[in-house]
Amino acid sequence: MKLDLLDRLLTEEEPLVPPFEELRGLWSVESFREYQQAGDLQAYLSDNEHRASAFEREIWDVYADVYQVLEGEHPRKQFVSEVLQQDEFTLVVFDGLSLREVPCLLQVMEERDIEAEVDFALAPVPTETSVFAQEHFGASGPSGIQSGAELAFEHVKQTTWEPSFGREQRRRLIWAPHPDNIFTLNSDTVEYGGHVVEPVQAILAAILDSDPVLPLYITSDHGYLWQGGACAWALDDDDEEALLAREFKAGRSADDPTAELTSGEKVWSDAERQVAAARGRFAWGGRVTGPPRNFKHGGVSLVECLVPALRLSGEP
Repeated sequence: MKLDLLDRLLTEEEPLVPPFEELRGLWSVESFREYQQAGDLQAYLSDNEHRASAFEREIWDVYADVYQVLEGEHPRKQFVSEVLQQDEFTLVVFDGLSLREVPCLLQVMEERDIEAEVDFALAPVPTETSVFAQEHFGASGPSGIQSGAELAFEHVKQTTWEPSFGREQRRRLIWAPHPDNIFTLNSDTVEYGGHVVEPVQAILAAILDSDPVLPLYITSDHGYLWQGGACAWALDDDDEEALLAREFKAGRSADDPTAELTSGEKVWSDAERQVAAARGRFAWGGRVTGPPRNFKHGGVSLVECLVPALRLSGEP
């Protein structure tokens, strides 16, 4: 790890800013364009995920206190709540959107001569849609959110969707199922450009072209990590790997934090809420039976917890 980065982790008032900047540097606009022009956005995902995995492992080994920040109370977890307190806004939640997708969002805006402030928010742990939806909207998921006089809500069902808000509706919430919908697919069938980039860009373009109420905010309920191509961290203990795979099954969170789980450093648990989540990017998922799904969320890692928080205030 670079000494200046370590120094910033130890001395900055907000230790999550250096990792955010590092990850944004990996998944940069320049990197996205380079792979896009080469016609290989799959490599954009794979190559930069390997780099992000190596970077986070350095933090795990040198400054694991970062995880306590991700797991604890933090003002950035209130980003959506603060938006909802405003009199006028358009809030867009892309289900599962991560920092990887920021460049594809900025590309759509650049085509329209739009600039946005790019920052990050924190997803609540465990990084699940249900936890986010319950915390901010009192619902188990987007399907349970009701549109009413106080909050006009549209749940995107298809990429051909177009907003249909009335001009008098000045507090708008839009929830899109991308990229989260790729998590139900066999990993061998997922094409990052077609399954993630194109749908996200199409939905954002429809929003920007519909005269949205400003300011417009874009964020996510959680990020995700990719465990393909030996990108995840190896576990030395076969019994530990079997335990994590058995308890977390296909996801990275569990409703029952057993004594076995809570005794290890690789698991966060909340006894009061009776929930546990896997820390880091360990390759316990290789023990899970069923379809080989390499896209994971529900746990505690930088890319799952640090989610985009974009703000657009200018005229589209």
